[in-house]
Amino acid sequence: MSLMVRDKGFYKNLLAIALPIALQNAISFGVQMMDTVMVGSLGDVALSAANLAGQPYFIFMVFNFGLASGGSVLIAQYWGKGNTDVVRRVIGMSVRYITITAILFTSVCFFFPTQIMSLFSHEAPVIEQGAQYLRVVAFSYLFNGIAGCYLMSLRAVENVNLSTLVYTISFFVNVFFNYCFISGKFGMPALGVVGAAVGTVIARFTEFLCVLIYSSFFEKKIQFKLRYLFLREKELIPDYLRHSLPVVGSELVWSLGSVTQAAIIGRIGSTFVAANSIASVVQQLAMVFMFGLGSAAAVTIGKTVGEGKTTQAKQRGKTIVILAIGIGILACGIILAIRGPIVQIYRVSAEVKTLAVQIMGVMACLIALSSLEIVCISGILRGGGDTKYAFIVDCCCTWLIGVPMGFLAGFVWKLPVLWVYVCLRTDIPVRVTLCLVRIFGGKYIKNVTRDL
Repeated sequence: MSLMVRDKGFYKNLLAIALPIALQNAISFGVQMMDTVMVGSLGDVALSAANLAGQPYFIFMVFNFGLASGGSVLIAQYWGKGNTDVVRRVIGMSVRYITITAILFTSVCFFFPTQIMSLFSHEAPVIEQGAQYLRVVAFSYLFNGIAGCYLMSLRAVENVNLSTLVYTISFFVNVFFNYCFISGKFGMPALGVVGAAVGTVIARFTEFLCVLIYSSFFEKKIQFKLRYLFLREKELIPDYLRHSLPVVGSELVWSLGSVTQAAIIGRIGSTFVAANSIASVVQQLAMVFMFGLGSAAAVTIGKTVGEGKTTQAKQRGKTIVILAIGIGILACGIILAIRGPIVQIYRVSAEVKTLAVQIMGVMACLIALSSLEIVCISGILRGGGDTKYAFIVDCCCTWLIGVPMGFLAGFVWKLPVLWVYVCLRTDIPVRVTLCLVRIFGGKYIKNVTRDL
């Protein structure tokens, strides 16, 4: 069996899914970059506060992504099997659980913002501004969770164009209201860092409204209705939990590791936080297509497995690995090419700019491996139904390698901040190796459907 798929239709279908999702990720990058630029104009403290206050949202998005992705494993395979009714029922379960999660996160962030910020920084100005931002932005979680879950579910049935449109509209809404409320334009109050939170809430509500209108009046392929939120799914719940919980666990373990890393960075100082936030935005730009490829891989592999074409699914998985390597090399070049001009956009100190450029140099060296990590775990393994293995790999690599190495580098060995960043990323090569062994061994293919 050839390593590369020879069917041109496979590549056309993969691109048809990956490109719109990559465009959506590019739009999301634009939103985050504009946020950091606008907030960065208020100074290093404001930028650090907004960045650290975004960590609870990051954890929430992990739950959101995990629940929706776990549901998408079932959706893609049942879509390949042609069972639309089960697809609707799985979407209903995913939205229901995400709604509950969003309400819990919003409540905690609204009532305990200062306590949460104290976990990430010991600097009083950062804690104060971050708490103000967090209390407001928490109201965006519910809108974002429902809209994001619905859009991810549609991706699993090969409808990817809606999400691009929705996030394009959200981008312009977010930029406009950030401009209005951060600096007080068009008669709006000048709210500073809180203004960025207000703009985010309005943008997320716009996403929710777009999804609501589309699902009610325009969607014809699935025809999801509100009543599916309240169905008692005795047959599907065990399947959903069996495949969703490992994804949630995997994403949660990874995110908690990332938040712990953010806390380590935050304890080192606001200069490191600000530089890392700038570098992270550039990394997201370079990684937009690999996220698109990962999502396309999950849909393509899942549908192929649902159709009962196991051998074909294995070959497609190997081909996608090769494509991910090529994209990673391209991303490396992008980061190296744009890191200098990008930092000049920000009105931050020279020390922050210098450190951001150095961090982006390390990112460029690791980006090829990061590409494989994303595509293998979020795409190939999950699409093939092997969510439990992905969870084990994420858990062990994050908490036995990445987090301990970062802690030792920052607080025991007292290394320079750039080397702390390097140590925080030492789990990536191990994670990639374990994934490749699994994929090329072919043991990740698991048909999760049954007759219903």
